[in-house]
Amino acid sequence: MNNLENPIPQIVDVVAEAEGVEPVTLDPPLAEVVDPDAVTRLVEDSTTSALDVRFAYRGHDVVIDNSGRVQVD
Repeated sequence: MNNLENPIPQIVDVVAEAEGVEPVTLDPPLAEVVDPDAVTRLVEDSTTSALDVRFAYRGHDVVIDNSGRVQVD
């Protein structure tokens, strides 16, 4: 098991920053698009260095790499 932090707050912050808005204004909320618990489990329980979690949110491609780093395109 990895010792990575919960990626959900970081995802919200990175998307909000990319859009120049406050995180609380993101609509729909992230939890309506993906299951936050499932994303967290995938990242925290990864035993492979090749894991990337990818999904679309608000027109952005969100990628969480095996180190827990969040990127949006």
